[in-house]
Amino acid sequence: MKNKVLVIISTIALSISLFTGVFIVSENNVDTNSKERKEITKISPSIPNETQILSWDLIGDEVHPVKDYFVTVGYPHIKLDAINTGAHSFRVEVKHNSKNTVIFNESIAEGATVEFINNDHMPLVPSGAYTVTIYGGTGKPKGQVHLTQSNAPY
Repeated sequence: MKNKVLVIISTIALSISLFTGVFIVSENNVDTNSKERKEITKISPSIPNETQILSWDLIGDEVHPVKDYFVTVGYPHIKLDAINTGAHSFRVEVKHNSKNTVIFNESIAEGATVEFINNDHMPLVPSGAYTVTIYGGTGKPKGQVHLTQSNAPY
């Protein structure tokens, strides 16, 4: 009889501590999405052959424009298309925010249309948030930059 009472008391104490823990966690739940993260368009990898595209028109109003980009888990194949319609060359850098891995660091000559591909090789393409920076050098970049990701190699 004494063992049954101890089991019941222990069960009640455990239940109370579990409910208290769940309540504390739910009350202190913090929104982990930063402002930058909310600006990033993220597409779910649940649909086959789905890709996310960053289309960026450079209008020559900034020397070093910056945009955010997000690589979805399972979509490590990245393609960079760039068109330079300006009078000066510019450089495109695509860098992982937390790992500091530079996926692309490519110079685009004036008047050039180029394509660069990284099929998750040299360097590997980790999922997560990236920063895309256009370095204008001596001029303000004009043209277009497109980033596309895929779950299949290009």
